[in-house]
Amino acid sequence: MSRIRKHFKSYVYAVRGILIAFKYESNFVVHFIAAVAVLTVNVLLNIDRTAWLITLILIGLAWTAEIFNTAIEKLADRVNLEHDPLIGDVKDLASGAVLTISCFAVICAVIIYLPYLVKLFAH
Repeated sequence: MSRIRKHFKSYVYAVRGILIAFKYESNFVVHFIAAVAVLTVNVLLNIDRTAWLITLILIGLAWTAEIFNTAIEKLADRVNLEHDPLIGDVKDLASGAVLTISCFAVICAVIIYLPYLVKLFAH
């Protein structure tokens, strides 16, 4: 297989990974719905370019964290289905990463949207 064909084949696997996240992870669907809501608010409030970039980066980070969390959980379950405190810690750490980026995204949303909302309702 040529290097170019092999390279493009890797994209097929990557897209499959995203589809797996949608299919098996209800939290990923929640993140997707939140992203659609954020993008809709961005359009409705006509936010500036920098705010657009920040919200897109945060969406990407949240999705990435959720996909890594799912991958870690699936791998940990494959390694050992019985209760293992260390595996439990690993799963909790991965889940904590998702919660961390999600909380910071909410804080950033408040910082970004508050001035637009104040201006909108001040009229």
